[in-house]
Amino acid sequence: MKKGIYGGITLTPVQPLCLLCHLGKNPKKIEEPLLNEIFSIIEKNPDIPVTLRCDAGDVFSFQDIKQDDTLSTRRKNLEILQKLDLFPGITITARILFIRILHRITTVKGICFDCDFATKKYYEKARKQQLPLIVEHCGQFEKSILAEKAKKKNIKIIIPPRTLDDLMKSKQKSLDAMYQAKNKGIRVRPHILLCSICQYGAGVKPGKVYDNLPELLALVLKEPDVKITLVEAADWMMCGPCPSKTEENFCVHAFGKCGLPNQLRDMRVLETLGLDYGMTIDARTLYKKIIEKIPSTLLICRLDNPQTSMWHSGCGERTKNSPEYAKGRRKLMAKLNVRKGG
Repeated sequence: MKKGIYGGITLTPVQPLCLLCHLGKNPKKIEEPLLNEIFSIIEKNPDIPVTLRCDAGDVFSFQDIKQDDTLSTRRKNLEILQKLDLFPGITITARILFIRILHRITTVKGICFDCDFATKKYYEKARKQQLPLIVEHCGQFEKSILAEKAKKKNIKIIIPPRTLDDLMKSKQKSLDAMYQAKNKGIRVRPHILLCSICQYGAGVKPGKVYDNLPELLALVLKEPDVKITLVEAADWMMCGPCPSKTEENFCVHAFGKCGLPNQLRDMRVLETLGLDYGMTIDARTLYKKIIEKIPSTLLICRLDNPQTSMWHSGCGERTKNSPEYAKGRRKLMAKLNVRKGG
């Protein structure tokens, strides 16, 4: 392991798999010092940048580490990168990397021919244990329950979820913050205002555990002149109780990467409405703008990428409008007395 660019760490592609194999051998203690150090770094900050480098040669010789590895080790590194659909020198977060590994590499058979750990299926044991504990999508608070049970058994978790107690306390605290800010500016990232319309169309009521959008819209319908401030990232006021929100306000929904497509959606909303980050506007005016200028989720939410893409988030079909958005938009048009737009 070396210090990486962007304040992260640099690993060879095989090292994360070795770490998982050691967890499979003993989920309570990693005996190899270097791997234990790597685990400790990632456990403390699952979104630390990880750069994957190895001696690849040819086009990717610019990132070679000149480690004088054996042919077998060089092959393993490339086998792993091929299965992950990544390239030598790439930098991604540890969360994305380990979720991708656990999903795409079901066995090290065919990769690690010369390792005793492989024949004992330690990797497969670790995969079976770790995968159910990793939060992959919004609302998976049951992962916190499973993780708490695992921790009571002293099992090490490579990407630990937020605790259930933290989620429950955050729900009330973030709602309190939202209500207190209603006259100054409730902080909301732009694209989730469309999500609130989808939820409204789907009949989602306040009390939902993993975000505060139903409560926001209920407040807007009761007090249309409340102020909303448009901000970047998964702000506390809306996303405080979400299992996919980190302390840094990162959105790690959709296998750790949804901050990326969500940022694009935020910017699409702002440009479509002629607004910008930091602006504060009354809710009635803002929702009217959305209803009039965004008649379909296709304009904002579509992402022309397959499920295997880093840009795929599981939300926003490529060819048709969300029926929940269409229904929620119609209902809000009547509530806010808005003309049909688009």
